[in-house]
Amino acid sequence: MSDNHSEPLLGQEPSQEEVPEDLERGLSGEPGHDFRHLIEVQPEAVIRYLEKHGVSQLGSFHVPDSVVFPLIRSTGMITLGSEHHSIDFEAVWRERMQVPENHDHLVGSHEAQGGHWSGMVEVEAHVVNIRNAVAADDEGLLKPLLKRWQDEACSQMVFGLPAVRAVINFKWDRWARPLMIIEFGCYVLWLLAFQIFLLLFQEEDLSKNLLELLESPYGFAILASEAVALLAMTPFVYLEICTVVEFGPSRWLSTWNLINMITYILQVAIDVMHVGRLYVGSETLSLFIAAQCLLLWLRFQFFVRVFQPTKNAFVDTLQSILDDVKWSLLFLVLTMWGFAGAFYILFREDQAEYEEFNTIWHSWLTLFSFMMTGFEFGMFYECSNPEAATLLMVLYMFVVAVIFLNLLIGIMADSWKTVSISCAVSCNVARS
Repeated sequence: MSDNHSEPLLGQEPSQEEVPEDLERGLSGEPGHDFRHLIEVQPEAVIRYLEKHGVSQLGSFHVPDSVVFPLIRSTGMITLGSEHHSIDFEAVWRERMQVPENHDHLVGSHEAQGGHWSGMVEVEAHVVNIRNAVAADDEGLLKPLLKRWQDEACSQMVFGLPAVRAVINFKWDRWARPLMIIEFGCYVLWLLAFQIFLLLFQEEDLSKNLLELLESPYGFAILASEAVALLAMTPFVYLEICTVVEFGPSRWLSTWNLINMITYILQVAIDVMHVGRLYVGSETLSLFIAAQCLLLWLRFQFFVRVFQPTKNAFVDTLQSILDDVKWSLLFLVLTMWGFAGAFYILFREDQAEYEEFNTIWHSWLTLFSFMMTGFEFGMFYECSNPEAATLLMVLYMFVVAVIFLNLLIGIMADSWKTVSISCAVSCNVARS
């Protein structure tokens, strides 16, 4: 799989030293190796081992396409666990997929008739060559890989390796999916409760104290929705604390985790200010509620990454685009600031008539509006310095609207293409 991607699986190319014989042997015989053993033998060769020897093919057999395709539609594979490396894979998988064993005569009859539509497909059975690969914590495969990836010591393409994909899919199907559905339900409850609070708060009589508010059904509904939102948030705070404890603050610290933390702080601050009637009529509370509304809907996109592995998740696309355009975007902002200063000076004698350029901040906002929606040359013809103002506007539109915007569009398109290619791998990382 790594041959299809130019990015190395390790942060740097692995050395060409041969993997020790004990490590190469993998699970060629009992009792085999667990992941901790592989790390202890030669840490720098672990990912190379996963890439080359992570799985072994046990064999292949034919099954009806109507049985197997629905099972592999989303991930391209189905998994099951076993205590042993060598098993009667065909019998086990037929039982798992509920396929009868007397299928060979069906294939033969179609071939004898010369038909090309047999209704049977060949499937391959593989085994992960890591003992206890699905074990919890550091005993298993995923947590050490996650830590290494968070330390930027390997590429996220590691999570696209067959052995790692198999472990992720197995744990997702057996344990993680039901827990994620419960987590998603709690989040939807939090989101809906906050939306109800937001709508009710808009018409609340802010002059009432808490006891007066509780006396009316309307006020009781506001406080109840607020309490439900706070209670629904509690499991996420607990999960966040567990993540920090398990992985450490340095690995936990990321843009999206900080956004999560901000939502917890805002929710608590909103509840304290509202229930305690502290600055309840101030713009600060309105600002907090508005910010929380946006952030909660942004966090909602995180679940899309997990439940739709073949689609582009908004947060992944946004993160990739911002990472690619950040320096070009900064240069664009600084360039616009330079033009804003120039227009601010040119309209010095006309600031009373043209509020668009009476401050440098207004100038920048005006130029941003021109870049997005267009403009009329009238004000430039009528100002005190029409020739310079008109020429400067033509230059600004050429540099910003023609060159910069098309450059940003090209970078965004390339980022979207990159995310599209690696969307399945990103889903594996999210599920991990």
